[in-house]
Amino acid sequence: MARRPNGRSSSAPKAPSLKVEEKAEIVVTRLERFIRDHRTLSRGVSFRKWQDLAKSEIADLLREQESQQAQDHRYIERTLMLIGAGLATIGVWGTALALSMAPERVLAAILTLLGGFIVLWGVGALGLRTPFRQFQVDNARMALERVRSINKTVRDLEHQLKKRKKALEKELDEMPEE
Repeated sequence: MARRPNGRSSSAPKAPSLKVEEKAEIVVTRLERFIRDHRTLSRGVSFRKWQDLAKSEIADLLREQESQQAQDHRYIERTLMLIGAGLATIGVWGTALALSMAPERVLAAILTLLGGFIVLWGVGALGLRTPFRQFQVDNARMALERVRSINKTVRDLEHQLKKRKKALEKELDEMPEE
């Protein structure tokens, strides 16, 4: 498992499908945090370090997107194959029952019913997948909004601390020396 400049492993947990702008916001937030964590009093983060982190973050985002698309494609493909198998089962055994050619009518009826359940499951799985994914995306958006709020608070506090430091330094300079 490769380590990136920010110390995270390259196999970080994947976020649900967010909008492109939201994913970009996450990358910018990570870069901002990296800069904030690695700067010193005398100087900021070296451009080379920042550039390495930016490359790895963008590459991870693209890899995650490609992986998600491949996973979605495989899931839909497998579900459609199951639906097809269920329909074929219904077709073969249903036809045999209709023509009274099934060797064991009860077995043929059970197999037809099983094929029907497979088709219903496949259609249901495809139909329920979207609401579950939407629930995950909504949770991720709420978490992202909380992170944005915390980042804004941190930036405001940093700004206030800098102003307070300047005011205290000015006050120290104005104090008469004894």
